[in-house]
Amino acid sequence: MSRQSTLNVSLTSELEKYVRSKLDSGGYESASEVIRESLRALQERERAAGEFWAGVREKVAVARRQVAQGRTQDGERAMDQILSELRTERPARRAAKKQPR
Repeated sequence: MSRQSTLNVSLTSELEKYVRSKLDSGGYESASEVIRESLRALQERERAAGEFWAGVREKVAVARRQVAQGRTQDGERAMDQILSELRTERPARRAAKKQPR
């Protein structure tokens, strides 16, 4: 474990009550433990958000390249194709459900 240092922080009364409730529940031995776990959760949330937005940026970059290359499809025609595929899949699914096993 890395060397620990002390840092004083001020909490709102609502956050202080929350920390105390975590201590009272017996899940933590100290307020520092509660705060450390909270900070780790914040780091994880920020990491996940960073990955999400990196993925979005990559998809936008791919789409921009496709547009620049003229590889686009009319939205209305694409939607008609998707709806047509869904209409043909539904009867097949219904028939499969009715088959005795």
